[in-house]
Amino acid sequence: MDDERRQFQRLNFSKPIDGWFGDYAVRLRDVSANGALVEHDDVIEEGARALLRFYFRREEVELLAETVRRGDGNAGLHFLETSETLNKLLAESAVELLMAQEANATGDREHNVIGDETLTSASGAFRIHLGGYVTWTLDGEAWTCRHSLLPDQPLNGFTVSAQEDETQVAMLCRTYADGDEEARRLTRLLAELSVAAPQSTP
Repeated sequence: MDDERRQFQRLNFSKPIDGWFGDYAVRLRDVSANGALVEHDDVIEEGARALLRFYFRREEVELLAETVRRGDGNAGLHFLETSETLNKLLAESAVELLMAQEANATGDREHNVIGDETLTSASGAFRIHLGGYVTWTLDGEAWTCRHSLLPDQPLNGFTVSAQEDETQVAMLCRTYADGDEEARRLTRLLAELSVAAPQSTP
């Protein structure tokens, strides 16, 4: 996995956040879909298993984890289960990152922000409406869309969750249509992360 994909699959926070690993107080420095890097004051043995708990954007995340490596005051945790809440937060962080990159590319300093809760809440990336997916295909300069039961990505366009907010879809379409091959690759990467999040049912 390249560094860019790793960047899109991590929570965006500028400083460590507090949490608990079992009875141990920890500070989370990095969180991905597969694990976390934490700071701790007490000794945590390698191979220890416990429930990792923390809050991010007012959402509580809980999942079973195991220490897989230890350093001086640091421990690497591997998640032993998945969390729908964490997957949702990771996808929302990816939306923020792409929006900030788009703002940076257009010189829009006001919206070149990562970690703004108003941006996350305004995105509405996980509203409840139709289930499944929507595939957007670009034919020349015209976009067509269709409802799909599978998250397969098309050759010329992208597939996102049917729950994706219209504002975000418009941003993806604009970034894809106006961008170069690199911008289109990033757009498809974000779409892949979007459909990787669990689907809500009406």
